Amino acid sequence: MQNVLRIIKLPYLIFSFLYSLFNQILFIRKYVNPILLEFEDCHDNSLQPKDFEKIRKYYGVSITGIFGASLCKLRGQKMLFEERYTSTFQASITGLVDDYYDEHGMTLERMREFFVTPDEVTPKNQAELLGIQLYKESIKYVNDFNALVPFLDNVNQAQSDSMQQVETKMDFLQLKMLTLYKGGSSFLYFRSAFRHPFKKNEEKALYLLGGITQLSNDIFDVYKDRENGVQTLLTITKDIRMVKDLYKKWIKEFEDLFICLDYSPGNIQSFLQLYHLGVFSRCFVCLDQLISLQEKSEGVFELQDYSREELICDMEQYSNLTKSIKYSI
Repeated sequence: MQNVLRIIKLPYLIFSFLYSLFNQILFIRKYVNPILLEFEDCHDNSLQPKDFEKIRKYYGVSITGIFGASLCKLRGQKMLFEERYTSTFQASITGLVDDYYDEHGMTLERMREFFVTPDEVTPKNQAELLGIQLYKESIKYVNDFNALVPFLDNVNQAQSDSMQQVETKMDFLQLKMLTLYKGGSSFLYFRSAFRHPFKKNEEKALYLLGGITQLSNDIFDVYKDRENGVQTLLTITKDIRMVKDLYKKWIKEFEDLFICLDYSPGNIQSFLQLYHLGVFSRCFVCLDQLISLQEKSEGVFELQDYSREELICDMEQYSNLTKSIKYSI
């Protein structure tokens, strides 16, 4: 009976999902794009086309359009303009901060100066100048900046810790904890854009969801991470089934926490279904593709042996889209 109800709700859910993303794209065009256009003729090579693409098509769309929209379904109230504004600009700086650490030699101390005293920082390049401008927009409607600082500190610490993924050999357990910390700290920061108070155990549940979402990103980025020498749970394993089992385990733990939150049961189900459709189901399709590669390699996942085409999961393919929808039911 539960599956029948999910199938009945699926068309509405797909429409709601696409409508949310469309609204977010329009918002980015109106409020973020004018700032980006000023920097697209950057002459110091600190900004590349990929940086603008991540804001316009990835982080800026998905964080607010999926996570933010899901939070609003959960509480049963539409997203306020101020919430969308804050969330969108929070999302827009995410990819830039990654690059500050990965490519521009950012330190923990200097990054803290960025978000505590942005007006006193002298940017070293155009990438830093853009990041500061976007960040200042992200706090434009923040009522209590002091309450925001701990979330920013945790995100900054997690970003600094993630440098170990390139610089230090890490094992499965270490990477598992870092995955949770990176994603969890980011999601609590993104949650701060929304003005309804936390329910009991909501922070714990969203921290776990953030970790799951970070692992979701790593699942789709396995080729890119291999090429860049970044260690993740996907790049060090010889058995993708272990990663899939962990992914399923974390989702189950998250759902067990989430369904007990003090929100309407119907709103909780809407949140979960939207997240399954937008994130979880897609990752299971990608994991299945990687497991198929493993089976062709005598049951051992040999990351270095596979081509770019074999490792990248194209979710625009009809067959993968169909599999994703089946997983979301």
